[in-house]
Amino acid sequence: MPEQYEPARERHPAQRRSLEESVMYMVGLICAVVVGGFAVYRWVNGEHQRAIINIGIVATIAVPMLLGLSQAYRHVALKVFGSAISLGCVVSALFVSNNGLLWALMVLLVNSLTLSRRWALWLNIIVIVTLSASVHLYLSPLHHVSWSTVALLICGFSQMSMDQLRAQRQLLATQANVDPLTGVGNRRMMHQHLQEIVADRRREHNRGTLMVLDIDHFKKINDNHGHDVGDQVLVDITRSIAASLRTGDGFYRMGGEEFVILLRGMDAATAHSYLPALHDRLSGQVSTADGPVTFSAGVATLHSGEDWSQWLARADRVLYSAKSAGRNQLRFSDSP
Repeated sequence: MPEQYEPARERHPAQRRSLEESVMYMVGLICAVVVGGFAVYRWVNGEHQRAIINIGIVATIAVPMLLGLSQAYRHVALKVFGSAISLGCVVSALFVSNNGLLWALMVLLVNSLTLSRRWALWLNIIVIVTLSASVHLYLSPLHHVSWSTVALLICGFSQMSMDQLRAQRQLLATQANVDPLTGVGNRRMMHQHLQEIVADRRREHNRGTLMVLDIDHFKKINDNHGHDVGDQVLVDITRSIAASLRTGDGFYRMGGEEFVILLRGMDAATAHSYLPALHDRLSGQVSTADGPVTFSAGVATLHSGEDWSQWLARADRVLYSAKSAGRNQLRFSDSP
């Protein structure tokens, strides 16, 4: 399917912090303050070895938090953080105090909240197996069984809860960015993707072409056959066009019978050689009882220094030029 079916982002990736990252920073800061306080307390009381271990745990937790500040390393920061706190709670329990068992329960929950299912399960299994096998940490067999049972329950229920939460987030993102009738991107998603293309153009001189299309005489279809037939025409045309687009192209419904296609990386020369044949192949492919349904289209390639609204407006102007000239035509705003 074309790329537009992915949920749009609210802001530029460098500015957006996910729920998982927010949990990482909140937990990391609290742990750093508390464990750092333990380090000071133990050092003052002469427990230098344990204090050094606490300082090492704080330093280990700080590394992924610093990585998360860099766009280049954000994708690994959460994995490093999960590994760091898992190692920290095990080391704390084995070499500092069995109070580390309490920290381990928190770590099991945080791993499920911040990591993918696979990473969370592997790290949590390692923590539970390691600490459950360390019999000397427990005050009694009852304490041992109780901790292991609670750990397994926390691991299981937190993972189930996050699976549900992520599924709901995905559903909400889809509903917010996808046209419910045709399944293509909506105006909100289009705005976001056009802004990203313009930003990329300014930074990296990337190319892009817009094709704005409008179904010819669509009002007559609704008047003659009813809105159910009109809706089916919209669905059939979008399916036909989507099947002909490249993987990285975007496809959006502006509203009514007007659609926008974003052709990433396409310059004016390529657009002139490729898009007329695409229009000829797709226009009239869907039919009603009155005959083939055609569409008119306007094409504009992104200019240097142009914002997304100016770019879209140029394509829209030549679309209406095509409609005024008799419809079922493709017009360009750029010379090859």
